[in-house]
Amino acid sequence: MLTKFTALYQNRPNSLQWPDTDLGLFPAKMSKRLWVSPAQFLTLVHALTLAQWALTIAQSWHPALPPPTTRGRKQVYQDSSIIVMALVHVAWQMSYEEVVDYFRTHSQAAQAAGFPPGQVIGVSQYWERRRALGIGPFWFFFVAMVWQLLRLGVIKGTDVILDGTTLRIWFHKDPEAGWSFPKPWKGSVWGYKVHTLLCRWSQLPILFLITPANRQESIAAIPLLALSVVLFALPITLVRADSGYFTAPIMTFIRVTLRASFMIDYNVRRRGKRFLATLFFLDQWHFHMGPRAIIERHFAWAKRYFGLESARWSGWVAAYQHTALVYAVMLGVALTAHRLQRPDLAGSRTKVLAMRTLS
Repeated sequence: MLTKFTALYQNRPNSLQWPDTDLGLFPAKMSKRLWVSPAQFLTLVHALTLAQWALTIAQSWHPALPPPTTRGRKQVYQDSSIIVMALVHVAWQMSYEEVVDYFRTHSQAAQAAGFPPGQVIGVSQYWERRRALGIGPFWFFFVAMVWQLLRLGVIKGTDVILDGTTLRIWFHKDPEAGWSFPKPWKGSVWGYKVHTLLCRWSQLPILFLITPANRQESIAAIPLLALSVVLFALPITLVRADSGYFTAPIMTFIRVTLRASFMIDYNVRRRGKRFLATLFFLDQWHFHMGPRAIIERHFAWAKRYFGLESARWSGWVAAYQHTALVYAVMLGVALTAHRLQRPDLAGSRTKVLAMRTLS
């Protein structure tokens, strides 16, 4: 595996033709809140362009049958409009009915989403079309958002953090989910686990993968690091993680293949009580491991303010779609704040996105 990745890493020309978007800055707004409308938000983050690019890349990676040309009703609404509507759906935490009604009553938002003049998709068709798109377009849409922040210099990719969090789902009959028993005093969780690679300096996600909640976190470490280097050519110099990633394959991959350093926590109980005598070492270790707590705050913000754990969905595909959209909203909020020259609001959804009552 290491040999194959090394060859891929050394011959990694930019295989993805990234979308060419304008990331110029706008005059700074010195008000306490930016409160951009959905139409402004979609324009600032180039949502429609990224959605069209994501569909093209997903189609090239996983070809599908072309749509019929002689029978049946012709397709009126483009798949890219479905992705853009889903982004607003998650960003403003609306229901299916509310997001459809919003686009029907706001022509500027409908135009920014690429809908035909005077026409917006219905609720049932929106749900079915979104579900049928699968994972690829939404995941590549998130990847394109990361690429824009890399171009802008917001995401550095030098100091990264690995960790995972569980997503509690609404339906207990989901056959693709699993039980997680993190701690005896914390209780069990039925759902999925989001494995995330985070940029320490921007506190924004770079990549993510999803597994059932009963899977160990370390299984996604090497794929996340490998994908980040292959897709973005990240100059990773330091990888931080908790004791769950303290394995020989992960540390060998970081040191030998990535040629980076690692700061992975170590469970002192494995060495017995005699190890506790080295208080100076423990103080120094805790000092260097302090920045790893950034990813815990990231998960807390994503669940509380961006609705990472609030959706009532079922299935692995829905879990990927929802997580990709939530992370894309986080990246979109940061991109909007930086383009409006308000980097201090890059992590605040309530101060960047307008309230629902505002148009």
